[in-house]
Amino acid sequence: MDPREGMETRLKKLIEEGERFRADFLNGYRYRWYRYSPLNTGYALWKAACLELVREAFGAESALYLEMYAVEGDYARSAPGSVFSFFMNSLKKAALELRPGPAAVRSSYAADTLEDFLSRAEALAGKGHYISAASLAGAVLEDLLRRLCEVHGVFCAENASLEAVNDRLHGAGVYDAAVRREVALHAGLRRTAELCYADKLNGRNVGAMIAWIREFARGRLGAPRPARVPAA
Repeated sequence: MDPREGMETRLKKLIEEGERFRADFLNGYRYRWYRYSPLNTGYALWKAACLELVREAFGAESALYLEMYAVEGDYARSAPGSVFSFFMNSLKKAALELRPGPAAVRSSYAADTLEDFLSRAEALAGKGHYISAASLAGAVLEDLLRRLCEVHGVFCAENASLEAVNDRLHGAGVYDAAVRREVALHAGLRRTAELCYADKLNGRNVGAMIAWIREFARGRLGAPRPARVPAA
């Protein structure tokens, strides 16, 4: 079996299992507090399997995996129902990503997905979580650049750094030196966030990073729709 087909099958099973959880949770689960609890072994294992599959399919540095991981860590206790809904939506997005389709449909979906994550990065920045916001925005930027490599037939190894991908795209003529400098600037902010240099990140530079990536994505993938952030 083709690896992609195997992942699609696993995703479908996880979505079906999630729908069964949804039905149980909505139809008067015996112990209401237990519905989204980590003590609910089956549900906890399901979330772990979701994270594992998305990481395997898209990589540990992908925006989709990073956001699922962050939502689980940040909201599992404060908004557990929102976490379940977010995981279900993320699985459906992953299934669309893996499923072949017309280029225009994939491009439109990619723009929507990137905008979702950028909006979440904005929400984090708005709360003063600049390290998390810059890390997530940087992951979006890397995902966007790797999409451009695929579209333009530019080879980049899976373990290539964001800086290396930037150089390859510039060298292939996908964009000019001015764009290359902007990408390098924002890649540097992502590195700053990864090193936890909180004193070097603020609302101004992180906000500018998110705004630039949004405009860059709009120009390359089309205008994205407005996104909604799950309630905390």
